[in-house]
Amino acid sequence: MPDFASNVEYQELLRQTKAGKLTQSQAITAPLKYHAEIIEGIASVILENYRPSHPDMLIIGTSEKPPTIENCRWLIDSIAMKPLEGKKRIAVIMNADKLNKSAGNSLLKLTEEPPSHAYILFLMEDERLFLPTLRSRVQLTTITSDEEIRPAIMPQDPQEWVDWLTEARKSTLDDEKILSDITSWEEYEQKRGNLEAAEILEKLRQIAQRKNISIPMLSDLIMLMLMDGGNENEDILNNIRKA
Repeated sequence: MPDFASNVEYQELLRQTKAGKLTQSQAITAPLKYHAEIIEGIASVILENYRPSHPDMLIIGTSEKPPTIENCRWLIDSIAMKPLEGKKRIAVIMNADKLNKSAGNSLLKLTEEPPSHAYILFLMEDERLFLPTLRSRVQLTTITSDEEIRPAIMPQDPQEWVDWLTEARKSTLDDEKILSDITSWEEYEQKRGNLEAAEILEKLRQIAQRKNISIPMLSDLIMLMLMDGGNENEDILNNIRKA
């Protein structure tokens, strides 16, 4: 297994940090097992005499759960204080992709206008779950791992659905590929806690596995159910499952 320290994307992030080019509001998405090493690597460059208990290193949240709004408010007040050692302070938000809306929104002003002495680091596993209001205010770096393949997400707007439907209707895209898409989307929705969408996807997956309807009909049904949210079409879905 390759040493993470030699990861090209991680090395580039450290190079940017050493060159003074790291943005003050930085989001980093990487496998969870690498988060501690990423934090240590950046902090070793920015903070003088870095050590795990460094007084200018402020961390909220854990590897298991995101910070609460109270944690965020504490961070906002604390990072505003002058550095206790050296010239810089670092604020780290763990599990940033799982921040709830209230906690995330409380960090908007800090993210957009950080103190001149501060770096704000958002650590996460999947930037697709990161609140859009925060994502638009940060520089994002993705550090990948060959060992992990992230699930695909389903189309997010009408044009993406049109594009997907066009591909689904091509003769080169068989029902196994459609089934793979549904399975991946279901995994993604379960991960983000959208159980209603995951339940609809599970029903669609069961229909796809039976292979008793044509690919065009199956692709139309998928778009109908998911693009409209599924609630109004629940009877249609259940009737097809019973057929």
